[in-house]
Amino acid sequence: MTKAKRSVTIKDVAARAGTSAATVSYVLSNRQRYLRQELRERVLRAAAEIGYVKNAAASSIKGQRRGILAVVVAQFGNTFFTRMCVEIVSIARQEGFVVSLCNSDEDPQQERVIIERLISQQIDGCILSPALSREENTELLRRHRIPYVILERSFPNMEETHNFVGHSNFQTGYLATRHLLAAGHRRIAYSGWDSPIPNVGDRIDGYRTALREFGLPESRQIVLLDELSEAGGYRMAGQLLQAGVSAVVFGHHETAKGSLLCFQDRGIRWPDDISFVMIGTPDWIGVLRPKVTCILRPEHRMAAAAANLLLSRVEDPDAPPAQQLFESTLLDGDSVRAIAG
Repeated sequence: MTKAKRSVTIKDVAARAGTSAATVSYVLSNRQRYLRQELRERVLRAAAEIGYVKNAAASSIKGQRRGILAVVVAQFGNTFFTRMCVEIVSIARQEGFVVSLCNSDEDPQQERVIIERLISQQIDGCILSPALSREENTELLRRHRIPYVILERSFPNMEETHNFVGHSNFQTGYLATRHLLAAGHRRIAYSGWDSPIPNVGDRIDGYRTALREFGLPESRQIVLLDELSEAGGYRMAGQLLQAGVSAVVFGHHETAKGSLLCFQDRGIRWPDDISFVMIGTPDWIGVLRPKVTCILRPEHRMAAAAANLLLSRVEDPDAPPAQQLFESTLLDGDSVRAIAG
C-alpha cells in the first residue's frame, strides 16, 4: 500500500506562497498587522490549494490520542442515519472515546467546513456519509492522516482507496419489487427521490431488474421522482392514482409519508385499492393500520461494522482499505394484496 502523505504544515504553505512561515501565521491567524492585500490573498490561495487546516492533527504530540471520534452524516433527521449514530456512539464510548456528531445537510461545502473544524480539533478518526455521495472532501482527511470510514454513500473504485461500510441498495429495490410481483401485481410503479446519488439509482435498477425477470417490457416501468419531502410524496401519489397502478415500491420513507397522507385524504385504502412495499422502517409506521410491508435495512449491523472498522484503523492507520456490504430483509405486513396475475 502506498505510504500516506504527511500532514500539511505552515512551512508548506509558506513555500507555496513564496513567503515566510511567520507571514503565513499572521495571515491565517487574522492578526492585526499591515500586509499587502495581494500577499494575504496569495497565502490564503496557497493554503486552500494544498489543503492546509489550522491546528491540524499532525501538530499534536506524535502518537498521542485525544479520545475523540467524529461522525458526519448527510441527513441527521433521517432515522436511518440517527439510529446508526446512536449505535456508533455506544460502541465508541465502550472503548473510551467521545463522539462528535455533525450534519452536513447534503451540502458538500458545509461538509468541508465541518471536516476542517474537526481536523483542527485533532480528532482521532471519522465516519463520513458524504453529502451527495461526493468524494472530494475525503482528501482533507487523507492529507492529515485522519483514519476514516465511508458509511453508506459509495464512490467508484471504493476497494482501492477507502474503508467502506454500506448495504445493497440494489437489493432493496429488487426485493420490494419481487414481493409485489410474487403477489400477482404487474402494474407496479417506483416512487422516490430525485437525486444524483448513486444509491438512489441502484434502488431503481433493482426495481427494473425484477420487472425484466418477470418478462415485463420496459414500457411497463413507471418511475416517479420528486424532492425528498412529504410534499414531494404527496404530489407523486396523485400521479400514481392517475397512472392506474395496482402497486408501488416506495423508495424512501420521507416521500412515502406524503403519499400515504394523500391516499388517506382521497379515501384510498391499502391494500384493497393499492398495495405497496416501503424501503425503510421509520418510527411512525408502527401506528399505521393495516400494517406496512417494508424493507428492513441493516442499520445496527452497519453501524457496528463502521465503528469497529474505524477503531481498528485508529490502531493501525496503514492497514489496507476494507469494505463490508450488507443485505436487507423483508418484513411482511398487510399492505400487499394478492391478486390474479
